[in-house]
Amino acid sequence: MNLNQSKILYLSLIIIFGAIIVTSVFYLLGGFKEVSVQKEGSTEYTLVGKQFVSHYTSKDWITFGQQCKVLLDEEKINGNLTVITYHTDSLKEDEISKFVGILLKDDMAEIPQGFNVKQMNSENRYSVMLDMHVLVQPRPQKIEGMIINAAQTDKKDLKDFFVEIRYPNGDLQVEGWAK
Repeated sequence: MNLNQSKILYLSLIIIFGAIIVTSVFYLLGGFKEVSVQKEGSTEYTLVGKQFVSHYTSKDWITFGQQCKVLLDEEKINGNLTVITYHTDSLKEDEISKFVGILLKDDMAEIPQGFNVKQMNSENRYSVMLDMHVLVQPRPQKIEGMIINAAQTDKKDLKDFFVEIRYPNGDLQVEGWAK
């Protein structure tokens, strides 16, 4: 075997082993798990948090979300981190509208300063549960598209927002609510 053939052989082996390693890591993180939309019944949510309408590069809502996570980690509030992303026509092209807060599991006697209460209810909703690592989760736009397609198949219109509920174990539930 000449030197050129040896280089090709070693390069091929490196590529094959690299592909095996990448595929194995993707599998271990849950990247091959099936993602499907489930039709769910009525629900009522009570959230505490804050509404943000800002330029899409603003990090204010992320900072507030980190404050909510600290409250959850310190068990000052019993609930799950929640982000509601609005898709309204009234937003400028470079704006986002989000409600960031905590979906309460229990009633609260005292609401933290700077937080607002938001009550929401729905008769029909579509949800996707993602139980894989965040590195291999589908992008939010893809999940929202799946939910929109499922609603259109059932001849339902969705409200102008999507609810993302992040559970302590890292699972993410994305919901679209029917009108």
